[in-house]
Amino acid sequence: MKYVLEQLSHQCVGCGSYAYKDTRAKDGQIFLPIDTPTPYALYSGDKGQSWKTLSLKEGRQTDRFIQLQDGSFLALSFDNVVHHAIRNPGQEIIPFVAGVYRAKTMEDVIAGNITSTFTQIDIPRLCMGWGDSGNTHTSCISNGLIQLADGSILATMYGQTKDDTTLCPYFQEHGGYDFYLYRSWCILSTDGGNTFSFLSTIADVQTYPIPDINAEGYCEPDCIELEPGHIVCVIRTGGHEVYSPLYCTHSYNSGKTWEPPYQICPWGVLPKLFTMEDGTLVCVSGHIHTMLLFSPDKGHTWSQPHIIEPCDGKWDKSPSGYNSAFESSPGEITIIFDDPKEGIADGAPAGQLRRVYIRTYRVRQEK
Repeated sequence: MKYVLEQLSHQCVGCGSYAYKDTRAKDGQIFLPIDTPTPYALYSGDKGQSWKTLSLKEGRQTDRFIQLQDGSFLALSFDNVVHHAIRNPGQEIIPFVAGVYRAKTMEDVIAGNITSTFTQIDIPRLCMGWGDSGNTHTSCISNGLIQLADGSILATMYGQTKDDTTLCPYFQEHGGYDFYLYRSWCILSTDGGNTFSFLSTIADVQTYPIPDINAEGYCEPDCIELEPGHIVCVIRTGGHEVYSPLYCTHSYNSGKTWEPPYQICPWGVLPKLFTMEDGTLVCVSGHIHTMLLFSPDKGHTWSQPHIIEPCDGKWDKSPSGYNSAFESSPGEITIIFDDPKEGIADGAPAGQLRRVYIRTYRVRQEK
């Protein structure tokens, strides 16, 4: 199956990056905070067909919520909220505590009327590790947060455990620290998100080696349930200045076990998945060129990457690759992404090069 994209509209919103924390309501509302020194969010009340800008209070923390089957909204913290309180990083059991954030309505999400609770999750053999920015961490909750058909809530995570023994030479040479390649796993809640437990490992490089150990390992997994029990997960492995593939894997028992991962694109960070009205599965990703991937058969085969905006620069002169995309009308996809080329041309200062864009395409299939 061949996919043809016809651009319908394009606009520059302004400075900013990391346009990925999209909260979507079933009634068509979308709330998307943008990372910028002057915080703002994009808001749509019609599934992304039109947009307006909302100012946000400086210093406000924002999260990506999902709407649950009961109509309320749920988000989880990215970091282990007690990471910096751990005094001995070599202790046998490393605790992971997640922030659980709730809002009753989309209006509460937008206004920041959020309630916070915390839950400890037992991650087998979790250890303190290094991130790709010279930072220590004790794993992260990724953007894969979904409510399954049976009502349980599944979230994806990544980090390092005591079983991860594959070192990345890049960070030894350029950072002076021992970075062990990431693994990805998932956790499950059967009580509406009040508590979570470890469910399964999705992929690790000891079991499934990747071609370039200078990459980062299996990280930033996103997932989607296409039919009851069948979950598709797409995972990043690359980063910094290394081309390393996106991988795809499947579970047919609600995340209890996963098939061996396989490559679907030579590059990409923070993959995000959604389905179109006709059943096409779509993945948006980027960093090295912002792009879309299409699957006509529930993630078993994928198209070549459709490059939305080319830009192959080093990290400070490249897109973040952290995007949002969705079907805004039947057969039409709206993608929100950042890109630095206009900022570079305008002589913008370092750290403020990226601009945020909204672009809509009509998607047509050809056999």
